Amino acid sequence: MPASRKRRTASKVGARRKPRASASTRTNARASTRPKPHTSAAIKPKFALERKAPARTSGSRAKAPAPRAALAPVPPAFAAQRAGAGAREELLFELHRARASVKAATQGLSAGTAERPLSPGKWSIKEIVLHLSERDRVRLEEFGRTLAGQPHSWAGIEDPRMAATNEMHLVPLRAHTWDEAVRRMDSLREQLLWRLSQLPAEPDDVWQRGHAFGDMMWGLPEHDRHHAEQIKLARIGDLVPAED
Repeated sequence: MPASRKRRTASKVGARRKPRASASTRTNARASTRPKPHTSAAIKPKFALERKAPARTSGSRAKAPAPRAALAPVPPAFAAQRAGAGAREELLFELHRARASVKAATQGLSAGTAERPLSPGKWSIKEIVLHLSERDRVRLEEFGRTLAGQPHSWAGIEDPRMAATNEMHLVPLRAHTWDEAVRRMDSLREQLLWRLSQLPAEPDDVWQRGHAFGDMMWGLPEHDRHHAEQIKLARIGDLVPAED
């Protein structure tokens, strides 16, 4: 083979047999050709909705909450019924109202329960009812005295002297049955109301506190409510000693 041909063949073989690059060189080359990933800040959802702040007009300002209207004062109980009533009518109204609380407290009460003391050594509900009737009876007896301006006979008497007086009044009444005690209480209150209705409404100050008669009569509504509350508490199981 001629020398010139041998040189050309050798140059072709040398050109085909170039040395291979190292593994690290190939890895770096591939890494440099890959596209760089996008950062999270640059990625936006395809269908993301942009929130826009509400537009403000040039003169708009945040409005302060409107002040609450002041609540109207609650009128006293039965204000309509009391309106225009004189002192006698108001007293009669309160006597009816207070006695209704006693009747509600004793309604449906059995004789066995009514005759059981509220606590050892204290009154039973029957004795309370008898006591209420007795206080009406005593007032009926003292109409003339107090209308004349003289204080009622028990004015200024405190416990234990008043307790002894009440006990003395109860001694002859304890023989009454429960039904008899209730009838006596109702009958004496009817007599009292009838006597009051027969008295003239004037002068008005006779029916008010400060006059001997008014002081005596205005003690009854409070007295009724006091004992009605005792009876009610006893019936629901919260036994409270009865006060004389």
